[in-house]
Amino acid sequence: MDDINNLESADEKLVDFGLQPVSNRFTLPDSQDAVPSFPLQLRVNTETGLVHLGQPFPLGEVKPRYDWLTCYEPEDHLDNLVEKLTELPNITKQSVFGAYSFKDDSTLCRLEQLGFINNWRIDPKLDLGISDVCANVETYQSFLVVDKAKEICKRRGAVDVLIVRHVIEHAYDLYTFIDAIRCMVKPGGYIVWELPDCEQAFTLGDCTTIWEEHIYYFTSFTFKQLLQHSGFSITHFESVPYALENSLIAIVQENQAGASKKLADVKQVAKEITRAKDFVNKLFQRKIELRNKLIKLKAERGLICIFGAGHLSVAFLSLMELSDLIFCVIDDNPNKKEKHMPIGGLKIVGSEALQHGDIKVCLLGLNPQNQSKVIDRHKNFVKEGGIFISIFPEQD
Repeated sequence: MDDINNLESADEKLVDFGLQPVSNRFTLPDSQDAVPSFPLQLRVNTETGLVHLGQPFPLGEVKPRYDWLTCYEPEDHLDNLVEKLTELPNITKQSVFGAYSFKDDSTLCRLEQLGFINNWRIDPKLDLGISDVCANVETYQSFLVVDKAKEICKRRGAVDVLIVRHVIEHAYDLYTFIDAIRCMVKPGGYIVWELPDCEQAFTLGDCTTIWEEHIYYFTSFTFKQLLQHSGFSITHFESVPYALENSLIAIVQENQAGASKKLADVKQVAKEITRAKDFVNKLFQRKIELRNKLIKLKAERGLICIFGAGHLSVAFLSLMELSDLIFCVIDDNPNKKEKHMPIGGLKIVGSEALQHGDIKVCLLGLNPQNQSKVIDRHKNFVKEGGIFISIFPEQD
């Protein structure tokens, strides 16, 4: 692993966004508590092309304060993924499937429906000693070190297939996390990695891909490279298309020859670095264009709101510095209504606010696959002269 760790020193700063808020820190009305903010810097590894945060936010600050906050990952591809898993060499109905977090429950459920019932999933309290009900994958990764993984393996048994969906990008110590995961797999067994594919966001200049809970920002090339340098051979690899961001899926086995000593493709690394730098340039250009556009819309039409009180909207408003142009944030989640956003102190209200005659522009800050549903539900807003505009560049 020495060769891998040496790569960490070859970093170059891409952009310093300055102080940014913790995006899950909603505040109560009349609260005097200040939303904590920390330096957010984006860097690129010049040996691998992997983009990552400079200094991650303190783990204790990132941990959610509310137990109703949830995570939604894309699942339309899971039937096909499960079919691939059941057809892997040496996998039978007697094979043991393991899983990392609640994000894998729907995959285990599909396997059980097909008769693959020898399954287990890490329990945060029993296996990791985490009793805080608000703790999420941002906390799990800090507890899953190699010794803890060995304990879990001894207690539950090594697996033939270990499913790890949408968590490796959260790892504060990437290589320790990978080593802990591999400890729980039988010799010749498989690890199923799934994570966000950031290539499209980088190409389009989409600022919402940047989130303090994601430490690493992978593309197909940078993730394949990490796996090979970590000593895995890749059995299956694909990028599944989705409206917001594609999902990278890799099924791997331990490489009997050990970690790859092959040098990275210099041309491809240069391409990754160029794409990362172009991404930053597009962000600054879009920042200017968006501000001018919204100022004009506000003057010509009326008040502007944004629909969706999640981290996508926070990133958009904070990184693009637009919160001063927004009247309110709309979200029909009863747990969020009447609270205030972590950026700009913006009040969160229900969608009935669209009937307010002065609101004429509604930015859509929720997953693109759900935007048409919002528009369909609020045809009267459009009929009365209101307009919906997506915050995502591909939707402009």
